[in-house]
Formats: sequence, structure tokens, C-alpha cells
Amino acid sequence: MEPAPRRGRSKDRSKDAAVLDATVRLLASHGVAGTSMDRVASAAGVSKVTVYTRWRSKNELVGAALAHLRLGHVPEPTGDVEADLVALLTAMREQYDEVGAMSILGTCLADERGSGGELLGIVREATLLPRRALFAAVLAAGVERGELRADLDVEAATSLVVGTLYADHLAGRTTDPTSAVALALSGWRAAR
Repeated sequence: MEPAPRRGRSKDRSKDAAVLDATVRLLASHGVAGTSMDRVASAAGVSKVTVYTRWRSKNELVGAALAHLRLGHVPEPTGDVEADLVALLTAMREQYDEVGAMSILGTCLADERGSGGELLGIVREATLLPRRALFAAVLAAGVERGELRADLDVEAATSLVVGTLYADHLAGRTTDPTSAVALALSGWRAAR
């Protein structure tokens, strides 16, 4: 989510980045409940007014911070289904490790009831669905080129590939993107 448009002088975009980065750090270390607009302002080294004039609520700020995360670390597709899926899964794992995203997702899930489902909806829209769309696009392109089975359920296949990261994390394993993708593709390749 972009900061809400306001009248007046233009905003310093470096402050936006500082606030969003501080929000991600606080979410990872203190969870949703321990992240407040005031605490974010302090951690970012900006005034409370700076935060409150850009984001109207904590949920809006959390969504913006998570959307900010997904802007980078997205490899360009090469047209090779296997290489593209491995690159996307590797980038996802590295980014999740870098920012503590599993902890952030866990705290958002834990706070879901308290936010009336609003926070999880924001998380889905800001980061989860756009990331899934990248994987789905690679798989759909593979189907279209005839590399993958024509009857492949792209959404289910996306869940299997992306879900590997979450399942391995919960099991205390480190995901090997190359092995995970090779295993998945072994059943999805088109007959030659």
C-alpha cells in the first residue's frame, strides 16, 4: 500500500523507506502486538507526525511494509520453467531469512482474530498473492509452451512449490529449491 495522498509539501521518500524498514524489523522482533506507530517512528528516527500523516492505521502501515518487501528480490523470468521456479523459490527463501518473514507471518496469523481478519487480508494482498502470481505465471507459461502437462492445475501446483518453503520451515529443515522444484516437475512435465 502506498502512503495516503495528502496536501502540502512533498514527502521525503527516504523517510518512507526508513519507516517501512523499521516496521519490518519491529514485526520480526516484536510481532504485531509489539509494533506500534510510535515505536516505528522512534526506530525509524522520524517524528510521529511523519508516520501518522502517511499511514492512517497500524494495519495499513503493516501492509505497506510487507508490500515494500516484495518490490525487490524478484528474478526476471528466463523462459525455462525449472530455472525460473528455482530462482523464485531461492529468492523467496533468502528474503524470508533476511527479514524474518516467517516470524512476521506467524504474528500476523496470531493477530488475525484480534484484527477481525483485516490484517491477514492486508498481508495476503500486499505480499502473499503477488508472490504466488509470479510462480503461477511461470507455470502457466510452461503449460502454454507445452513443457508442462496441459491439464496441470496451476494454482494447486503453485501451492505445492511455495508450500514447500513453509512446510520445511515448520519441520526445521532448510528448503533446497533445486530438489523441491525437480521433484515437483517430475510429475508435471508434458509427455514427449
